[in-house]
Amino acid sequence: ALELSVSASTTGFSVSLKIDNTILAGIVSIGVLSLGAYYLANRRSVENAIRSGLEIRNEAGVVDPEVRNIEEGSILVELHCHSEHSFIQFVEDFEAKKVEHRLEEEFTKIGFNRGLHVTIRNAIEVYRNVKMVR
Repeated sequence: ALELSVSASTTGFSVSLKIDNTILAGIVSIGVLSLGAYYLANRRSVENAIRSGLEIRNEAGVVDPEVRNIEEGSILVELHCHSEHSFIQFVEDFEAKKVEHRLEEEFTKIGFNRGLHVTIRNAIEVYRNVKMVR
C-alpha cells in the first residue's frame, strides 16, 4: 500500500508515503517478487523511478514536491511539499489516481510490471491540512 500522512510546518508540508504492490490478502503467489524485495535488488533504479514519479519542477526550476528520503519497509518515502500549491496539487493528483499511475508507469520502465496499491493512511490529518490551506 502507498500510505500517506501529512504534517504542516512553517516551511511546507511533509508527506510520508508507503508504496507496496497489490497482493490480495490470503493469497500466496509462488515465484512473485514483492515490491520490497524488488527494491532491495534494484535500489538505484527504484529510487530513480520514485523520484521521476513524484517530483515536479516548479516554474522557478525548484523541485517541489521533493523526495527527501527513501527506506525499506515495502518502500517508505519522505516527500516534502515546499508550498501550499504543490501540497494541494499533490493531494489532488493523489485523489485522481495520478500519483499511482505515474509511479506504476515509472516502475514498469524498470521492469516491475505489477500494480501498486495506493491509500491515504491519515486521511483526517491530510484533509484537515487541505481544508486549512484552501
